[in-house]
Amino acid sequence: MPHRSMLARRLGGLLACALTGSALADCGADVNGDGIVDSLDLGAVLANWGQPGTGDIDGDGIVGGGDMTIVFSSWVESCASEPTSIRLACVQLGQAPFASFVRVFVVGTPLSIAVDPALTPVTAGANADVFVVAARSQAQWGGNPILIDARGASQEITFAAGSIEANRFALTNTNGLAFDAGLAVGRGYDIVVDIDRNGELSAGDLIDGRGDESGIWWCRDPGAAGPLAVTTLSSYTATGVTAGFTTSRLWYPTTIATLGARPLVVISHGNGHQYSWYDYLGTHLASWGYIVISHQNNTVPGIETSSTTTLEHTKAIIAQQATVASGAINGRIDAARIGWIGHSRGGEGVVRGYDRIFDGTYVPVGYNLASVDFICSIAPTDFLGVSSANPHAANYMLLWGAADGDVSGIPTNSVAWSFDLSERSTGVRNTVYVHGADHNDFNCCGTNDFVGPTGTAILNAGAQAVAKAFILAGLKVHLDAESVLEEFAWRPSTTLRPPVVAATTTLVKELIKPTSAGSVLIDSYQTQTATTTSSCGGAVTATVASISEALGRDTDGSYTWSTGNPHNGSIRATASDTQRMIAFDWNAAQSMEWAIPTALQDVSSHDFVEMRVGQGTRHPNTVTLNGGASFSLVLRDADGVEVRVSSSAYGDAVNRPYQRTGSGTGTGWQNELRTVRLRLRDFVTGGTGIDLSHLVALRLEVGGTAGSTTGRFVIDDVQFTKE
Repeated sequence: MPHRSMLARRLGGLLACALTGSALADCGADVNGDGIVDSLDLGAVLANWGQPGTGDIDGDGIVGGGDMTIVFSSWVESCASEPTSIRLACVQLGQAPFASFVRVFVVGTPLSIAVDPALTPVTAGANADVFVVAARSQAQWGGNPILIDARGASQEITFAAGSIEANRFALTNTNGLAFDAGLAVGRGYDIVVDIDRNGELSAGDLIDGRGDESGIWWCRDPGAAGPLAVTTLSSYTATGVTAGFTTSRLWYPTTIATLGARPLVVISHGNGHQYSWYDYLGTHLASWGYIVISHQNNTVPGIETSSTTTLEHTKAIIAQQATVASGAINGRIDAARIGWIGHSRGGEGVVRGYDRIFDGTYVPVGYNLASVDFICSIAPTDFLGVSSANPHAANYMLLWGAADGDVSGIPTNSVAWSFDLSERSTGVRNTVYVHGADHNDFNCCGTNDFVGPTGTAILNAGAQAVAKAFILAGLKVHLDAESVLEEFAWRPSTTLRPPVVAATTTLVKELIKPTSAGSVLIDSYQTQTATTTSSCGGAVTATVASISEALGRDTDGSYTWSTGNPHNGSIRATASDTQRMIAFDWNAAQSMEWAIPTALQDVSSHDFVEMRVGQGTRHPNTVTLNGGASFSLVLRDADGVEVRVSSSAYGDAVNRPYQRTGSGTGTGWQNELRTVRLRLRDFVTGGTGIDLSHLVALRLEVGGTAGSTTGRFVIDDVQFTKE
């Protein structure tokens, strides 16, 4: 290899010559194949100077001056044959990985993009134009590459040297983005970084949303009133329904005749409640295009009769649509898209109704099992248990207040538990657990049964804001195919919160997808019950303390911590349920590692590594921590490359349990699990080189520099998932 000073002079001359010329790129100079000729390719040439092999661009058998000349003659030219499809839209973070790549942005909140130079070739000091374009399908992009910015004008950006942190750009003039998209909660846009600045989507440009899904969803507040006026029929009489329970209320869009067939939503009240107590929800959902009824519910005898009135009223409104409201909704009910919402005994009743159809003990008329695409239980009871109160594979949502004084979650009475219904679901399920909400905050007129710390009550207005926003989002996901709104079910409230929900309201959210949705399950604790073996058959090694794998069930009837009740605070499984999870604690830098079997090591097509995590209530470590808990996840590939990402980077800690007292000594109520999702892309940010197609281990680290210095965790559903 030439002497360093001689080589420097030669490089300087060649570079000056190349940069003043107009030569086209020789894409053989893209030695590392990343789509651009730059310093990385030059480095490969220099590393192999005077040798055969990599860097021999001119084919003379040795890496030398001729190859270097080709590199410089093609300097910073793009060798990409296609635009690069990559996530660009993000929420900026205060620490690594510095950007959370997401799709949903609520109107009025910041919208940014980020470009990682290690993953996407850009040149420091180079300028590009950013376009926010009305969403196009892949076919539409193929037929029309012209870029027209929906904000009125594109935005110039300048790339910086170094990391993704230095290449984050807040998009301006987003108030120019339209969001009126009819009954859809949002409107889709694609984002293009026009590298060559030619005003077209062309080879080498970056695009977020080139496929049939939009890059972003510019979203209205799902808790705010929808675009439609609403007509309310205060009562009508349903035929073919249990005597004494025939009355129902109807809400529908005033312009229903112009909308075509719309989904049906049925609301089933609880014991001692009235069908007329849900105007806030019926009006809200109808303003977004749903036909909604709230019916008298036969709750006093029990859950079976409650389920019967739900089943009967669903049948009746479908059968009577030609005459109810003078026929205004005739032909407008889409009986293939039905949502059931139940409160208290009604919340268990809608689950029981689905179970009866599933078991074949009730045969519906005018609809069927597949018609019921969404079930939401608000603070449901559990009188019937696992065999009868079972949502099976339905799309299921649980909404429950932590200050509930009725369906309270007391450890001595599983009838007053709600989490166990959700745990029985084998479909897509999500839970929204609301600090400061009591049982009757979710209707207009029930008794105030608030039980919680002074000053934490969110009252009817606060709880109903949550109900409107999250129930609508669930309906839109499952009945109207606005799947992107699923982000409301898992994203930290710090990065996505319906504006109608107060910033002071704590929401603990779970989203669990089954393996049928493409998940790679590492540990669900349902099989391989030894703590040293995961559900997928891999070895588990741990240095954390007091490990217990068992039913998610508090067994001593008290929330007082004791070593003999290691799952203290868990009310996820009755004695007849099978839902297991693991618990452990720590006081130093410790870890738990799952080996990944060979057949499961390729997760390159997945989006997240995730788990459900909650703090163990009233445990001495939880009391000492007295706040949110954090941890890190580490991925290791077959070559030994390890990358660590902290859960705290995304802004939400594993929250302290609601500080409610009772059921023994101490402070803290139930164990509250939240889904923590870390995007797999974040593990490759910065050019870490980790191979996501050959992961051999996943490790959770706590204490030390990895997370909270002390604590106790309850964990379930460790898996890799798809968006």
